[in-house]
Amino acid sequence: MSTLPSAPDDIPPNQPLHGPNGPQTRVMLRPIATSLPLGYLAFALGMIIMAADSLGWVDDEQVLVGVLLASYVFPLQLVATVMAFLGRDTVGATTLGLFTTSWLAFGLLDIVSRPGSTPTVLGLFSISFGVVVAGLAVAASRAKPLFTVVLAICSLRAVLAGLHVLTGSSGLQRAAGYVALVATATAAYLGFALLIESAWPRAVLPLLRRGEAVSAMNGKLSAVRPGLPGEPGVREQL
Repeated sequence: MSTLPSAPDDIPPNQPLHGPNGPQTRVMLRPIATSLPLGYLAFALGMIIMAADSLGWVDDEQVLVGVLLASYVFPLQLVATVMAFLGRDTVGATTLGLFTTSWLAFGLLDIVSRPGSTPTVLGLFSISFGVVVAGLAVAASRAKPLFTVVLAICSLRAVLAGLHVLTGSSGLQRAAGYVALVATATAAYLGFALLIESAWPRAVLPLLRRGEAVSAMNGKLSAVRPGLPGEPGVREQL
């Protein structure tokens, strides 16, 4: 698949492109599948496990929770992250990448920590992670409001979980668990909505895209966003 800005479609691929303002840019893009359904659904499965752990649905199974997070959720989200970067989805890839290694970190901590222990560093990390996720929610709010809602919920859950670790409050632990259930439901909705949209010729479940996100889905294939020659993978230096 090629994108030819300001050039006719019959120009051979080995010929340089020239326009009224000088040489034009040709970008060759390999068609890839969207990784977001995989990322969202893996996230939902990991979040339901964390909710169950916070709400006491799985007693004395801390190590098994850690094994599931590190061996199942982490590798699936890692694949989704790599594919999102290849698909040039900067916000989605950054978000998936930060969550990817958090699953591995939380999983390993569950495996190596004593049952019932609450390391201070875990609380500080959870709160800091929540603040970063809140920033990601702001970055995504312009075009993808549902994505923003999921991130805001995850930010709240991380902060509540961190405060529970630092204070030992069982109420905060339960609150984090209930918020995790809401995050599970919203992430699963987005995952299935995107999956159905990819499998069917049209959107079935509303995703409430706005602005550039709508243009990316409904615009012409030959449309090129302004400043493409300066994007990563096109310019000579990052």
